[in-house]
Amino acid sequence: MAFAGDGAGRALAKETLASKIGRKLSALSKDISHLFPSCIYRVPEKRRKANEAAYTPRLVSIGPLHRERGQLQGMELYKLRCLQNFLNRFEVNLDSLLGVPELLERYVRVCYQDTSNLNGDQFLEMILLDGIFTVELFLKNYFPELREENDIIFRNRWMWSDLLHDVLLLENQLPIHVPKGLLDFVDQSLLKGITFYDLAHKFFKDVCNTEKLPLIEHHGDARHFVEFLLIHHSPMRSCGIRSSLRATKFEYTRSATELRQAGVKFRAEGSCLFNVVFKNGELVLPSLLVNEWTETFFRNIIAFEQCGYHSKDITSYVILMDSLINTPDDVLLLVNHGIIKNELGESEVIAELFNSLYKEVVTETDEFYFAGLCNDLNVYSRDPFHEFKSKSFRWRRMLRRDYFSNPWSLISLLAGSVLLILTVIQAVCSILQVK
Repeated sequence: MAFAGDGAGRALAKETLASKIGRKLSALSKDISHLFPSCIYRVPEKRRKANEAAYTPRLVSIGPLHRERGQLQGMELYKLRCLQNFLNRFEVNLDSLLGVPELLERYVRVCYQDTSNLNGDQFLEMILLDGIFTVELFLKNYFPELREENDIIFRNRWMWSDLLHDVLLLENQLPIHVPKGLLDFVDQSLLKGITFYDLAHKFFKDVCNTEKLPLIEHHGDARHFVEFLLIHHSPMRSCGIRSSLRATKFEYTRSATELRQAGVKFRAEGSCLFNVVFKNGELVLPSLLVNEWTETFFRNIIAFEQCGYHSKDITSYVILMDSLINTPDDVLLLVNHGIIKNELGESEVIAELFNSLYKEVVTETDEFYFAGLCNDLNVYSRDPFHEFKSKSFRWRRMLRRDYFSNPWSLISLLAGSVLLILTVIQAVCSILQVK
């Protein structure tokens, strides 16, 4: 009887377990995450420790990942005012407007690597407010006449700076489909053919080389603004340059001053980050704007690439610049040739920036875009003739630094030389007198 009872108990337990697994399988069939893989990630802890501020919002939370941060709550009232202005300006019904977040809710949820604790209504409200906030920023930036006289963001330079920093953060993104869908409610007599990507392009004009690069059709592939900027600066889609063949083995090139010592000439041309050519002893690089948003831009795009993006091209560009820049002298060389447009001030700051950008990043050999270029530069600079030229350059620089840096050094050298010659003459004369 005991065995029979145990058997019945096990059967009941199996039935209960089967029902539990069945419910999970049923939920799985409704899950759409495999159709839309996550694209908004938490930055890996090792990268975050390198510079916490470059991944953390200062002014506003967009999306659910930083929504609970107390210091960001002040902007929630501003978002409500944006919604009120939008409804009044375009005479839109709130229920109609809510149709966009309701339609996109499931898609938006699976875009985030972390699950959100917000319930249905809270999540929909977040999507609506953050989406309208983005649209209003884009419109006010493009059409200054839409700005209220007391608009705190457009009246305060520091707030605009913090805001632009915040919208560049990988953890602080909202899927582009949301603001793009909400833009459909804007009166077309205002837009006159201006697209969502036209608005985005102007909004991010001061970030890296955005303003100098043309918009292309492939921007529609972007799922959020970090990816939008990545595509905008990528080699094939933005610059029309096909990826070069990747080497199986390579070494990073020498610094800019070391290459110059070996006879390499520098020239700036274009704005595509990947339009880098070495031919006949001349290295041609694009001009790069370096300002207060450069570090945030590069760090968050690198984090996105390292979290599973299909290419590591922007990471490759940063590695190339880091190999060219070791000291402030390297920065000055690149600035003097128009390759870097310095809006940060001190050359030491830019050198430190590029020397710290890709720490904790692992890049495989076949993922490094500039492998062939680096090999060509190294072969050129290690050629016996150019090696001799490099050593000669270093000797001349050492002499200038140690002996010819000021008139007194030159006088001391000449006096020492004369004294040495007189000493030798005196010694020779003494020897002759003895004989």
